[in-house]
Amino acid sequence: MKRPNIIFLLTDNQRCDLMRCAGNPILYTPNMDNLANQGVRFTNAFATAPICAASRASLLTGLYERRHQFTFNTPPLRS
Repeated sequence: MKRPNIIFLLTDNQRCDLMRCAGNPILYTPNMDNLANQGVRFTNAFATAPICAASRASLLTGLYERRHQFTFNTPPLRS
């Protein structure tokens, strides 16, 4: 079976409408727009926590913040 070719790009502190392909008439984001046009752009998503570090930890672990307990001023994630 052929494995899928997946590249996951995550931008930090960016609202959902801060790309031209998302309808922003002011910003010019040709490289991100090109990637979105050639691939899949998820338009219905949410952050698991209001803190970027905790949200990234949730993406990496698959756990909610209350489970991984990682936020600002905490030591690295436990293995």
